[in-house]
Amino acid sequence: MNKCRHCNVIVYDEIDVCPLCHSVLDDMTEEDRNGLEHFAEKGAPYPDVRKRAKRLHFATRLILFLFIIAEITLVVINYFTTPEFWWSGISGVAMIYTYLSMVYWIHHDAGYAAKIGLQISLTIALLFGIDHFTGMAGWSLKWAIPGVILFGDAIVFLLMMLNRQHWYSYTLLLLLIAIFSVGIIALYFVGKIENIVLPVICIGVTGVYLLGTIIFGDREFTREMKRRFHV
Repeated sequence: MNKCRHCNVIVYDEIDVCPLCHSVLDDMTEEDRNGLEHFAEKGAPYPDVRKRAKRLHFATRLILFLFIIAEITLVVINYFTTPEFWWSGISGVAMIYTYLSMVYWIHHDAGYAAKIGLQISLTIALLFGIDHFTGMAGWSLKWAIPGVILFGDAIVFLLMMLNRQHWYSYTLLLLLIAIFSVGIIALYFVGKIENIVLPVICIGVTGVYLLGTIIFGDREFTREMKRRFHV
């Protein structure tokens, strides 16, 4: 038997990831086994989640309503002030992105690492799309996307420090950020970016995190790679 720390459930099947959130399972401790005996005798309490679900449903509907009203207002302002440049389209895309991200975080059962990884990927795609929509000045590749990568590094470091007992569960997220770091510095060598400072900082910071994870993680890092990639 294994336990999912994210869902706080016991999994009896011989599997490596949680069937609910797909996070890596942990071995059960003696305290967990004692808790099982307690629940077997008195039963496990189940919280009433209906009230919370209703509140979240109302909150998401309210935010969607406010976003629609705000976007209609911005389109009208855009039409009467600067019709030569439809900047309200950018604000609309940003609102859609914010709303969909919020719904995903509330209703999806994936672990924090998977959610953050998807959020970083979507943010990078959004920034590049806005840059392309506004004439491809290159600010997304020069400043915004490297900034997102460095912010992702900071998030991984913070999560590992806050959850030191299971820090290795964020290894896959770190590998994703490393791929983005390699990609951003590759753009410099193909002539898409002129300034190499931020790409070097990105690859340097991510490389240090990844190297430290491999060296100090040792068996935990190897076990995580086996569970994720079956190697």
